[in-house]
Amino acid sequence: MSPPAPDAPPPSDSLRRPTRWRSLARRFAPLVALVAVALLAYWSGLPQKLSPAALGREHAQLQALVGAHPVLTVGGFILGYALLTGACLPVALMLSLAGGLVFGTWLGGAAILLGGAGGAIITYAAARSAFAPLLLGRARHDPRLQSVIQGFGRSAFTYVLTLRLLPVVPFALVNIASGLAAVPLRAYALATLAGGVPTALIYAGLGAGLGEAIGSQAALKAALRSPQLLGPLAALALLSLAPLLLTRLRRRN
Repeated sequence: MSPPAPDAPPPSDSLRRPTRWRSLARRFAPLVALVAVALLAYWSGLPQKLSPAALGREHAQLQALVGAHPVLTVGGFILGYALLTGACLPVALMLSLAGGLVFGTWLGGAAILLGGAGGAIITYAAARSAFAPLLLGRARHDPRLQSVIQGFGRSAFTYVLTLRLLPVVPFALVNIASGLAAVPLRAYALATLAGGVPTALIYAGLGAGLGEAIGSQAALKAALRSPQLLGPLAALALLSLAPLLLTRLRRRN
């Protein structure tokens, strides 16, 4: 009878190290890509190009471009909106106004909604892949943190929807917090889309109402008193009351 085969030797450090580095690269690649997008945007001066005065000067050229290439411009706007807001750049408001200014209320609102949802998922994925494992690992030793994360998961759709309906809550903060808490992707995406409909249409309506007046301070003050802008502004004020109404309805049920 032949002797038993010797046990296989344990893997050496030279074999473990490449696997560990590949795992870290996969985890942090989305975050590194978003940082690169943010740096490139600042280097190119993009925030300055989205100022009200700049949009007013380029209004006619932008509309001509949309008329010549409607599908390409709408698709490019959605992709750009997703990448820039996914990189947590403070350009969502001006991009939303620009979408309404160039595409109008309904098409602009749809483009803003899709771009915002795409950016939200990008940020969520980067935060979840890079940092959620660390937070979840710490939660195993911290009962309070574990209860918060579990509570977020049980009512993920309602919680994210309520935050999306609050205009004062930073968009990027909700994205990062949801990724860190490892909120289920389906609930997160659906709540982001549902909660983004009112704000997308309101900001698109504001942009469409501003029109060419956005390039002039005097004309802008006059435009803010016009019915085309008073309606979206009133809707934005009412939207801030939505979470209170949702809370009362939930208590009744």
